[in-house]
Amino acid sequence: MGAIAVSKEEERRIERLRKTLRVPTKSGLIRIALTALERKTEEERLRRAIEESVRRCATADREENRELGSAGVARRTSRG
Repeated sequence: MGAIAVSKEEERRIERLRKTLRVPTKSGLIRIALTALERKTEEERLRRAIEESVRRCATADREENRELGSAGVARRTSRG
């Protein structure tokens, strides 16, 4: 693979970040960035999957509670 064309400003940003992180090479910085982006993407995918699962379970729980309520399941009531 060849070089990647970047603007002078992007080149400055890359160099500044590389020095801040004490990464010896630009390619090392790119590897670190790719790993971080992949991790963030996977975490986002997992978060969405969990949210969808919670939504499905909540719907099923509400339906089950409605069915139990209409079936005449005894409930504890406070007697005062």
